[in-house]
Formats: sequence, structure tokens, C-alpha cells
Amino acid sequence: MSLYDRDYMREDAPGSESRTASGPTAFHVILGINIAVFVLQYVFETGWMRDPMTGAAMPIGGVSLDELAHGNVWTLFSYMFVHGGVGHFMLNMMLLWFAGRGVQQLFGSFHFTMIYLVSGIAGAAAEMAVNGLLEGDTSTTLIGASASDFGLLMALAVRQPGEKITAFIYFIIPIQIRLWTLAKGLFILQLVFGLASVLFHVLPEGMKIAYFAHLGGAALGWFYARSLGYGSRPMSYASQWQPVPYQQQQRKPAMARSTASRPPSELDVDTVPLPRRRPQKTLEELMEEDVNPLLDKISRYGKDSLTPEEQRKLEHSSNELKRRQSGDA
Repeated sequence: MSLYDRDYMREDAPGSESRTASGPTAFHVILGINIAVFVLQYVFETGWMRDPMTGAAMPIGGVSLDELAHGNVWTLFSYMFVHGGVGHFMLNMMLLWFAGRGVQQLFGSFHFTMIYLVSGIAGAAAEMAVNGLLEGDTSTTLIGASASDFGLLMALAVRQPGEKITAFIYFIIPIQIRLWTLAKGLFILQLVFGLASVLFHVLPEGMKIAYFAHLGGAALGWFYARSLGYGSRPMSYASQWQPVPYQQQQRKPAMARSTASRPPSELDVDTVPLPRRRPQKTLEELMEEDVNPLLDKISRYGKDSLTPEEQRKLEHSSNELKRRQSGDA
């Protein structure tokens, strides 16, 4: 089933923010700002300046080390909404439309906004660090929403790694691919091109883009989604960051061998009774105890009010209901 065919991803689903009285979602606001800035700069021709070195026209709002050194910290945010042309704008908005809607529906407005902004900042920091340290370039400005878009895509892939989507090679050839495979492949591709650009200088001029901004944004989106508990294990688990002592690694096989060598009569018996397995809930109990309270919460406060744990519980309960109903049929 496609990501946007699911009940909770439809615009007219219960609790969908687009149809509630709360007004536009964060996704709509971010998309609207990008469109408004593009129209102002390319239709009404406002917000432009001349490059003091080359004399070429360039949009206002880009970020660079020189801009930050002059106190223009606001460019760390404004650059995410400024684009260098129609093609640049269209590609970024296509990725924002695909990944942004999914993050909005699954994470909510607050987390969508945070992922968009902090991924953009992380991407700008990575690109300026590489340019400044390796190239000595502190004046070239960075513009575009691509770092933020890559952060949204990676967060969505962490949340729905096995989701199959249709991608188009060269915008022509359709292929079915898992969302995590797509995100991981794009990350590796950006890394290869980025290293080729700064270390070997083998890329043609038309392919020299902000690869490390994409990498920084994607890494931040991955980290943000993992910090919320999505992925394999929540990153809040302290044991995940603590190495197992060498003595414990060596002791376990020895203990296993000594236990196996003892006769069965000498084996220790665990007398703690096993917990009794809870009986399976009926359909009525599943609806009354698990599903209905969450649907009531959505109808009152919108889907953003659900915690990640409640979202997982609702999705699990919905799948269980469909499984039982299909089995009864």
C-alpha cells in the first residue's frame, strides 16, 4: 500500500489538520513562504543585489561565512527559502511536497518545523565548514531548501523504512523502491559527488552544487527521527552508547561451557513462575480500550496531539482490526 493511500495520510481522514478549524499546517506555511519568496524575486523582481566581485545579479538572503561575520545571522534561516532559478525552485518544491507531507502527517507541525529548520542550519554549517576549511571560500553564498528537504526525507525514511514508493529514473522510467533504500542511496550519491568535488576536482561546473549541505541536512533529519524513538532502538537507551567490558565478553562463553558440562541433576532450576499470558482482546474491547480514546483525542485536538507512542499504538490497533476482519470474512 502506498504511503499516501493509508487512512491516516488522507486529507479527509479523521483528525486531518487540513480539514480542521486550526487552519493551515506547518507544511502549508513553509511551502507558502517558499512560493511567496520565489514570486517576489522572480516575478516582481524584488530582493536582488549585485555581487561586488563579479557584478552578477544574485538574490538577497543567501548565507555565507562573510555574511555571518558581518552579523547577518538571519541568513541562516532566510537562505532556506531563496532559490537560484526556476529549475532549482521546482526540484526543491517537488521534494518538499513528497517528504514534507509525510513528515507533517506522521510527526506533526512542531516536529515538521523543527526538522525543516535544524536540518537547514546543519546543512549550511556543513557546507560552509567544507568550503572554508578545504577551499578557503568564505564569500560564496548558499541558497535553497534542499538541505531541509533532505532532512525531511531522511526522517520520513526512518519512520517508514519499508514503505514502497514509485521513483522515476530520469523522470521517465518508473521503479518500485523502499523508502529507506531511496534515502540511503541518495545520501551515498551525495557523499560520492561531494568528495569528488572537493578532493579531486573532477566534476564539471554544472554539477558543482552544495553536496555537503545535503549531507548535513540528511544526517540531522536521521538523528532527529532516531532521537524520537523511531528506527531500531531509541537513542535514549544509555546501554546503546556503553561498550561491553572485555571481561564480560570473555566470561559468557566460559560460563556457558561450565554449565553445559554439568549433569542435568546439578543444573540450577529457576523457580520463578512465568507470567501468565494475557488473553487476546475481542474486537469490541480493542475498539473500546485502544482505538476509540485515540480517535476521540484526534477529533478534539487534531493528529498533532498524539504522541509517537500513541501513533504507533493506533497504527498497530488498526492493522489488528483489519487482520481480524479479513480473517472473519
